[in-house]
Amino acid sequence: MYLRSAFKKCTRFYSAAVPLLKNSNGIGFDVAALRDSGRIIKALSNDKSTTITFVSDDLPDGKPYTVAFNNLFLRDSSRSPKSVDPTTGQKLLTTSQLSRNPLSTTPISVQVTPEGKFVSIKWEDGDSYNYPLEFIYKFKGSSFVTESMRITSPNPKTLFWDEETLNNHRDEVMGTDYEAYTHDDNHLYQLLRTLQKFGIVFINGVPQGDHGAIKKIAERIGPIRNTFYGETFDVKGANNETPNIAYSNLALPLHMDLLYMENVPEYQLLHTINNPKEGSGGVNVFVDGFRAANEVRELDTISYQALQNVPINYHYSRGDKRYYQSKPMIEHHESHKGNTLDDYFDGLIKAVNYSPPFQAPFTFGIHAKSPESDACKSKLAERHMFNDFTNGLELFEDCITDKSNQFEIKLPPNSCVILDNRRVLHARSAYSSDSRWIKGCYMDKDTIISRLNYLREKFL
Repeated sequence: MYLRSAFKKCTRFYSAAVPLLKNSNGIGFDVAALRDSGRIIKALSNDKSTTITFVSDDLPDGKPYTVAFNNLFLRDSSRSPKSVDPTTGQKLLTTSQLSRNPLSTTPISVQVTPEGKFVSIKWEDGDSYNYPLEFIYKFKGSSFVTESMRITSPNPKTLFWDEETLNNHRDEVMGTDYEAYTHDDNHLYQLLRTLQKFGIVFINGVPQGDHGAIKKIAERIGPIRNTFYGETFDVKGANNETPNIAYSNLALPLHMDLLYMENVPEYQLLHTINNPKEGSGGVNVFVDGFRAANEVRELDTISYQALQNVPINYHYSRGDKRYYQSKPMIEHHESHKGNTLDDYFDGLIKAVNYSPPFQAPFTFGIHAKSPESDACKSKLAERHMFNDFTNGLELFEDCITDKSNQFEIKLPPNSCVILDNRRVLHARSAYSSDSRWIKGCYMDKDTIISRLNYLREKFL
């Protein structure tokens, strides 16, 4: 009885006279459609939390959905001029300031607006804000994934590919025109979505003779990642004075770039200015490292786990440069319910680290068992894990060297390829022509995702 009376004393209840909406067709919709079909039907608050019930065509069986938010979360999320600078959009208060002040987390008024699109909350510290349905929907915290969430996701589902798969999607992967890319935001948006899906895209029709096109292509998305190779770099002809093997005319094995850095650039752009016709070499090969990793995972889970744990050392030591980093061959995102299921491996894998040309000697699992040895007699677990690692490495290399998994192309002049440097391995055959010229640069993942998110808001 005491609990009931206490709850009644501290609880305020508000409801909007809005009819319940039923799921009429089961088809998903985007945020604009949510604004049309969704309605907030009631809001309930006390001094600790605010409970909101809403309906939408996109909810399972069209039933109302109720979510309870911590009041500190709501107050901290306020976008009012008192809480957020109107010009910069940046917060004016810290979360700790709000949590220390009981007035900041106590509602004095909670109203559902007549059209059911906002919950209007006035707080005892003087702040007030209309929380939109889209905000409530975004943070509803449900375990189900609705159709509208899939449609509006900035990251389309990753598609693992081999040669046949990429050829079947050739128009999607290789069909972007330079003029459309540079002048039409929708073409840019579709290219970035394709890049997220396959980890590789091609742009055609780059103006002949425009040696600065690589900067224009990159900066259409955002700032270039500068490295010690410069803002842009040239892979040009036969040159004996090269900072690494990629700049020579020698064959270049499958690899990824700059793994000897802590912050590895996520994307690489390569603009082909000149590439002599067949017979002179210089053929490029691309392989989906995520697909290869998944194949190891399916064939030998113990070896796959070893690939996640055994550190591989990478280094670059030339002139005054001394770079050294250790990374496992496979990195995962932090596990959560949504990405640990078998069907969601594409959301779990984060990066592949594979670059034999820049590999330094191992420092893990290197000592064999011997009665005469004085070194590391207790490292039995390391030795076993290293054996599992080498088994996994062999499986991985079997996959990436299988011709059916390789996309081979002699990059044509006046084209540009953008590839995910943490997913797609690339190689190049030796070449003899001094006139081969490819200009490149790097970009960070945050830059790409930022542009993708912005364009998503524009087109969805």
